[in-house]
Amino acid sequence: MEFPSHLRLLAFSGVEQGIDYPYQQWYSAVGLGRQFKRITLPHRVNIDPDKEFRFLLAGGYEFLRTIQSGKVKNEDRLAIEMTFSSRLPAEFLVQDRNRVEFRWINGTYSTRYRNRLLLQRDFLVHGFRFSPYGYVEAFYDISKASWNEEWYTGGIQWPYRHIFMLDTYYQRQNCPTCNPAYWNVAGLTLNFYFGNVK
Repeated sequence: MEFPSHLRLLAFSGVEQGIDYPYQQWYSAVGLGRQFKRITLPHRVNIDPDKEFRFLLAGGYEFLRTIQSGKVKNEDRLAIEMTFSSRLPAEFLVQDRNRVEFRWINGTYSTRYRNRLLLQRDFLVHGFRFSPYGYVEAFYDISKASWNEEWYTGGIQWPYRHIFMLDTYYQRQNCPTCNPAYWNVAGLTLNFYFGNVK
């Protein structure tokens, strides 16, 4: 939800379900973001207003409940993130997101840093809009002083006017310290967008 003065309220929830593997995760989150310095280079405007600004500062809370092989894990997260965006020639969008997570997993505290680099382009073909993208995200476990996880993601976003957007994607997760160490994820996310509150 977009507010005046470039403030934005974000809320989301979802579920992940394993196929041929006993894994299920529910998650929900709420956060507040502040957008700075609109991108002025000519381009097709994206339905996501965060992609129209050069800098985004955001923070929020997230809860995750994971059931894996009969074991239950509850996680509370407080997160702070900074996202830098730029438009390249040919209307490509580049984003660099830096995120710090303060985590309590079944009551045990840990801290994690995440860096995500994204490349995306919006297309308009015969009045039909779609936005292919790809990103790489690396995770640094501060308590273990090591980079221990990477995500490789490719997908296409399908916006409908300025109301909602369907995000379809494939993701490869590599985490040698996790069980299992490697994941292949296919998913979809439905995002709704609301205009400025008067």
